Amino acid sequence: MQYADEIALRRVKMLVEQYVSARSRRYDFVSTELACKAIRQLVRSPIDDSELDHLLAKSAVKQGLSIRFDRIGPLQVASPELIQEKSV
Repeated sequence: MQYADEIALRRVKMLVEQYVSARSRRYDFVSTELACKAIRQLVRSPIDDSELDHLLAKSAVKQGLSIRFDRIGPLQVASPELIQEKSV
């Protein structure tokens, strides 16, 4: 099971890099709230929100972007399909 978590973490890191790269073309900042929602719609993350924020921040700083730590609260899941899977 640990191998699956490592793969999932790698996927999340790649998505973070892609998200930040896409944002850098149009904007000079990255919102942690918007980024987390976008990433969690695509994959279930093996890390919690604060760790995801740190990954986003590191990637944004590398790209020369500012970071808005604007998370409203802990985000359970962003996708309705994942909510249904958790409740079963």
